[in-house]
Amino acid sequence: MGTRKFTRAAACAAAVILALAVHAEPAPPGAVGGAPLPPVAAVRQRVAADPRAAAQLAALEKGVRPYVARHREDPAWIVSRLQMYWQDHHTRVFVKNGAYDHAEGRAPVPTVRFTGARDAVSAYLTPRLEDVKPYMGEGDKLWLQRRDGSQTWEWVEQSRSGRVIESINMRIAELARDAAFLYWYQDDAEAARFAYDILDTYLSGMFYRELPSDLRRGHDQNIVGLQSFEVIHEDIIAPLTETYSLLQRYAAQRAPAKRQVFDGALKKWADVLLLNGVPWNNWNLIKARFVLQVASVLGDDATYADGKGRQYYVNTVLSGHGPRHWALQRLMEFGYDPGSGMWNESPGYSINVFGDFTECLEMLERVFGIDYFSRLPALQQAAQALPQYLLPNGRTVGFGDTRYDLPRIQGLKRLLAHAERKDLPQAGEYRKLLAALRNGADGTGERLRPVHALVAATESDRAPAAAAPLAAYQSPTYYSANTSWLIQRNGYAASDAASQALAVSLVGSNGNHAHANGLAMEIFAKGWSLAPESGRGSGYFQSDYADYYSQFPAHNTVVVDGNSTYPAMKIAQPFKLLAAYPAPGAALALAYPGITFGEASFIEPATQADQRRLLATVRIDDSHAYVVDVFRSRRREGGDRYHDYLYHGLAQTLQFSAGGAPLPAEPTTDLSFAGGDLTGYEYWFDKQALKAEGPLQARFDLKLPDDELSMRLWLQGAKRRQFYSVKAPPSTSWESGMLPKDVAQMPSPTLVVRQYGPAWARPFAVVMEASRKGEQEAVQQVTEFVPDGGAGEAVGLDVRLDGGRRHTVFSSADPARTLTHGSQVVEGRFGVTGVGPGGLEMLFLGDGRRIGAEGYSLECVERSCSAALWRTSDGWQYSATGAVRVRRPSAVRKKDLRLPASRPAPVPRT
Repeated sequence: MGTRKFTRAAACAAAVILALAVHAEPAPPGAVGGAPLPPVAAVRQRVAADPRAAAQLAALEKGVRPYVARHREDPAWIVSRLQMYWQDHHTRVFVKNGAYDHAEGRAPVPTVRFTGARDAVSAYLTPRLEDVKPYMGEGDKLWLQRRDGSQTWEWVEQSRSGRVIESINMRIAELARDAAFLYWYQDDAEAARFAYDILDTYLSGMFYRELPSDLRRGHDQNIVGLQSFEVIHEDIIAPLTETYSLLQRYAAQRAPAKRQVFDGALKKWADVLLLNGVPWNNWNLIKARFVLQVASVLGDDATYADGKGRQYYVNTVLSGHGPRHWALQRLMEFGYDPGSGMWNESPGYSINVFGDFTECLEMLERVFGIDYFSRLPALQQAAQALPQYLLPNGRTVGFGDTRYDLPRIQGLKRLLAHAERKDLPQAGEYRKLLAALRNGADGTGERLRPVHALVAATESDRAPAAAAPLAAYQSPTYYSANTSWLIQRNGYAASDAASQALAVSLVGSNGNHAHANGLAMEIFAKGWSLAPESGRGSGYFQSDYADYYSQFPAHNTVVVDGNSTYPAMKIAQPFKLLAAYPAPGAALALAYPGITFGEASFIEPATQADQRRLLATVRIDDSHAYVVDVFRSRRREGGDRYHDYLYHGLAQTLQFSAGGAPLPAEPTTDLSFAGGDLTGYEYWFDKQALKAEGPLQARFDLKLPDDELSMRLWLQGAKRRQFYSVKAPPSTSWESGMLPKDVAQMPSPTLVVRQYGPAWARPFAVVMEASRKGEQEAVQQVTEFVPDGGAGEAVGLDVRLDGGRRHTVFSSADPARTLTHGSQVVEGRFGVTGVGPGGLEMLFLGDGRRIGAEGYSLECVERSCSAALWRTSDGWQYSATGAVRVRRPSAVRKKDLRLPASRPAPVPRT
């Protein structure tokens, strides 16, 4: 019955098509992979000469040939697997509360079925095409298999199917595109017929579909697309327009009158993309890319009665359209930080935006003859900033809604290709940067489909010059205001940086795809993100995202009174950067390589609490370094109940100890919603508690198949301080394959330190050191003290190291105070003195006026500065951000204090 209905519908459609036919026009250029099709002879030549290209062609044929062969004998098989309104031919779709509700109206042909829900998470799997029932959809139901262990097949209401409908149609459209390529490449008529039948069925059905209506008249009405709940997920436009481009000759011969239907469907789609969506983030660029893909297959404006053809849609992308689609230049000026070159979204989204910008500009230039690269110079700065997102293992930092991804380099390749086409001087620098990104990690995040790889294979792809190390494009510290993010790197320029470097990320909440995390920390050490970010959980529309992953309890931060929170996603709750050393973006050569630090302040909105976090990295030797974390927190109006310091570890176990002996913990019912804490606390389980008034340690142990690591936290007990060990949901930031599956999915051992009352006069002061099995830990003991003159505002840490060395760390909330401890004196925000068996080894002053120990001192002459003095085998070295006066003990002869000329580093931004 379904087949007979389809045949009658096709006859009706033919009459409509003939009525719409207009005069012929030369075929539009089209685009595949964002670029015009090269001469087919060039691709054939490349396949004959390049084994990689031959393998790509073989992979493409292997994937699509069986379906083409089946289509020869059974032309209804693949078409009937498309998700359409086969029986009812609905034209109007209605949605409610983020899900499909029902459809109405009737067209002369089967129409494209709308998706099930905005949320991709579903209890059902997307079936293989072989398991899809033909002409499925009567009664708005789908035959699907449960995702749980039962693997039961059952009829499912469309609203419960997530985005399964889109996934099925996308798979079929990609097969059509691959078959169309074989027609273009081999003049294969059977492949052309297969591709055309899919394209014809889908676009003819889309021609009659209308913009869905939200029964609640809410936000969904302004973001919905024709076949997806969000216009940014109209991804099927790409393979459909590419199929159209590759089939131009075949379509013109087989059914020239159909062009008006195909174009009409695509124009309607483009109009919806321009009408709906979000203009101020990555949505705008995704929509622009879709619209340009549609424009690439359209005729000139004069071809259409409404005057809307290729030129109209290109100009609309460039100039903007209404309140929900901005011009490219306006978007760039809004989203990119002019100081840092960073886009105002989390790293994964930011790098994608760079790629989307360059893809749009490449299409404008190569398909439509409009060179817009020079109009958006911020892209050059954005390209240079790409390496700053990367940890020493070559993967991105993980804050916000992102993962530890490998860098995607296609955007930089497009920028390079443009510079080479125009013979611009930047081409050489782009090529070196591209080589460094490729060299910085084991591969990149690019995964080109065979069709795109074959087309792109004819592009200039000369071997780069010798790759500079990735570190050449990074700096010890980097700060981006529009994402409220500061990163510190220590030892990152060494040859063994991937396994020995230390990196600390501090993030607030600013921009898009940000989390409510206060002052959140991430630590990379010994090759792994041992204090990882949380990721986004199972999905944006799931309760674990709303209650946990996007909120304070999932982050390495401090929660006030169990109630710190604010809305996630698009946020304007940045921290204020108080000081950083070296200055963000300053070269390593201009600074002391042994220490970095940064301090930021934040007003937690839910409790109106002042929070301040100082993070520092201290290098001991090539293999050892530690992190200093001083977190102050207090409610402005007083009445503090407690402040909870959270640390989530990548580990299997967490154990407390003191003086080398284990500290037992007891089960507790604390840390719960019933006790007045956030709902996110309910995600913690196996909660254990202990009290300690003296120093103690928390040790996180991780065992991997070929590596064993530990992270030891040196903590300070107190009468009004409680320590907890809990298990938390796993981080979802790990890219597939980074970790063994059982490790990636295991609960995260988590430390909670609860300070009753404010945590300002007695802040959380923690020293952390990572070690690998077989390595001797450098930190042997850490004791907290209150420096003289610093009561209520300062804290000190006596850090005993192996080999008889000793560091003394000072942190002051009031940098103008003079702090003393024995013979040591500090007037500044942060200070470290280092003494070994041979006497003073190092002085470091962070944003202050002076520091002194063992008869040596550094004094800033005109204003506060950061400065360091350190001993090397070649004598003493120094670095300073301003003029300093160096004093020596009277017993040290002046000629023994050799200070080589050193340029002062730039003054940090505050």
